[in-house]
Amino acid sequence: EENWAEEVREDWFQDELEGESYCSNNSNKLNTFPILLEQDLSWEDEELSSLFAKEEQNQLCKDLETNPSLARARCEAVEWILKVNEHYSFTALTAVLAVNYLDRFLFSVHLQKEKPWMAQLAAVSCLSLAAKVEETQVPLLLDFQVEDSKYVFEAKTIQRMEILVLSTLKWKMNPVTPISFLDYITRRLGLEHYLCLEFLKRCERMVLSILADSRSMPYVPSVMAAATMLYVIDNIKPSLAAEYQSQLLSILGIDKDKVEDCSKFLMEFALREHFKLLSNKRKFCSLPG
Repeated sequence: EENWAEEVREDWFQDELEGESYCSNNSNKLNTFPILLEQDLSWEDEELSSLFAKEEQNQLCKDLETNPSLARARCEAVEWILKVNEHYSFTALTAVLAVNYLDRFLFSVHLQKEKPWMAQLAAVSCLSLAAKVEETQVPLLLDFQVEDSKYVFEAKTIQRMEILVLSTLKWKMNPVTPISFLDYITRRLGLEHYLCLEFLKRCERMVLSILADSRSMPYVPSVMAAATMLYVIDNIKPSLAAEYQSQLLSILGIDKDKVEDCSKFLMEFALREHFKLLSNKRKFCSLPG
């Protein structure tokens, strides 16, 4: 903040306005998906190496397999986080961070069955912390408890849980997530293209949609990001899917089998959600007017 004024040029705001008008004028050019060139991904190698070095696998998945009650509590908590995240129009990263905090916390702390409210309290605290990390405007703690919250906690109770979450996570609140890799790749594509902005949004929506599904947890962020990008590309421009896959795998150095396995999971998930949506529509239409 102290150096911000020195770094910003006088014409910076004019450039931003021109960039916005450029995007709006080209919003219908969805067929000009840029070709991913190797030199586009060769910049900032240190940043990419740092992402790979810091990414971690979700360790909670094994506990969920042996503890159905924990799996249900976690699923309900994540679904609530996503609803509140949408309610306040928070960024996708805020929701991803909140779920990351929640999973790491649940892995380190044993939830007592006689205290079913603890998962909800942890969810409120994790979302509050994520919002404080990522958002510029954060609601009051009491205002977070919307979207059919099962329990309502006092602000001081949430604050105490926030401190417990922070200490449990050792104040490591900036983990590497799939969005970290999505952001890196889309910057290499060039954000002056409208389709790249739409591409990033679709990838983020896909990441958010699978957060509550525990089957996504075994995949590390880089594999999830690569599979998500390939899934979205295949829906936008199928003719480029094979080319993008070979280039991404070679440049990022990700195991092909893992990415293909994750891609298969994404396709099955999307197909299942599609049929679920159709089923709900049929049920709705069968009701009397």
